[in-house]
Amino acid sequence: MQNSHLKLSTIAENIQRFLSQLHILAIMPIGIMMLCAAILSITNPLLAFVLSVSSIIALFFVLKHELPYYLLIVLLHLTNIFFVIQGSIYVYSISELFSFLILLFWFFSRAAKFTTPYRRTPCDIPIIMFISLALLSLLWTNDYEKGIYQWIRLFSGICIFIVTISTINNYRMLNIVVWIIIVMGCINSILCFLSIHSYPDYTYAEFESSNYGLILVFNDTNVGKRGHAFSHPLTTACWLNFALILSFGKFIMLKGKKKIILAVLIFFMLTGHMTTLSKGPLLALICGIIFLFYSFKPIRKFFFTSIAVLILVIIVSFFLSNITQLKWSLKYTARQMSASESFTSTDSRKNWWKQSTSKSIENYGLGVGLGGISQYLRPYAPHPHSVFVSAFGELGFLGLGLLILIYSLAFKNYMIALKQCRNEYYRLILLSYIGGFVTLIFYIITDYEYSTNLLWWYLGFGFAISNLAKAAPSEHTDESLPAAIKGNSPI
Repeated sequence: MQNSHLKLSTIAENIQRFLSQLHILAIMPIGIMMLCAAILSITNPLLAFVLSVSSIIALFFVLKHELPYYLLIVLLHLTNIFFVIQGSIYVYSISELFSFLILLFWFFSRAAKFTTPYRRTPCDIPIIMFISLALLSLLWTNDYEKGIYQWIRLFSGICIFIVTISTINNYRMLNIVVWIIIVMGCINSILCFLSIHSYPDYTYAEFESSNYGLILVFNDTNVGKRGHAFSHPLTTACWLNFALILSFGKFIMLKGKKKIILAVLIFFMLTGHMTTLSKGPLLALICGIIFLFYSFKPIRKFFFTSIAVLILVIIVSFFLSNITQLKWSLKYTARQMSASESFTSTDSRKNWWKQSTSKSIENYGLGVGLGGISQYLRPYAPHPHSVFVSAFGELGFLGLGLLILIYSLAFKNYMIALKQCRNEYYRLILLSYIGGFVTLIFYIITDYEYSTNLLWWYLGFGFAISNLAKAAPSEHTDESLPAAIKGNSPI
């Protein structure tokens, strides 16, 4: 009897020890999926196959936590690939859906101690307050269903923010992410030329079942004959801005043939950028490049000459990219930049900003609530095409103040990290990132809304680089760095 009691006690202790191991608990859900697949293999072989493949992929993504993040970077470029639920009026981009999955993968990977923990940022409390205010605003929104949809989109951006800071935790991962963005910039440029020369064919494709559907949009007739990849021309141009700015940092570090190849790719991406005919991203890009020119000592000596060369290169790129439709492109650009013309993007934006501001003030400065501003916009638009105006229109003075505080704290953190860093590799990468941040700030004044996941990803990307820059030793072991970077600082 005593022996039996002892055995039961030993078994109980072993079970308790088993459950206390977080890395084992992290794998348990995947094991349950595989068990269900085995059970269903007799009654529903197709579902069993899907569960089996999904569990294997999930296990692989948990063990190799960086792989789903690399996939996320690619999916963030593909905003014109949508997932739909039959009967629902809303569509979800695949990057928004994957943001929740990647947070789950990161949680299990962190529980199994395969990745580093989330590092706190100065923006954490303002972000928590901002997302809480957004949730609270559902109490006075006039479109509760759309408000829920908007909050889900906002939360997906926060998920990407958290995972980015936690995942990019070493030189190798940072270097791979930067090159993925540059490579995607080249791919986007190729797709830009393909879109303007194949327009209006290949508009969209649908893959539907009885309950779900997948929609791929290319050469959207709503945007006309403008270069774009699997996203709106403005978003394509925004991603090309990031690729061009980060290429600048890499260009300084490379030497020999690699430097020449990257210079050709930079010009190719700039030419692809011109096909989008997006004045906002282009003006923002110029502001970001001017910031880089002024911050980089060797170029600062020839500051005005460099700006003149930049403008000349942009003009040449514009003519080369639109050579087959030069007359139409010039007319389109002139019309869009004219505030006197009716129904231009400039005139429409002014109306949307005025309507959003007045509606927010009418509601005692509290905003109209999450997801509620679009119904007041004339002509109709999903948002006011300004991150700060959309925040003020839906969340009022408090929401706008919190958003400005988040971006201000982020910029301050980046600049402090740049001054404190003594490693020239990270200083150059961080400087090029800050140039992209300046580009982003100028651009979001006239486009996007506060829930856009691209914005939250870029914020998190900056904090990840800052964390690495602060912790990096003064010397760098990468022998491929040119002697100029290893010697006197060019910043």
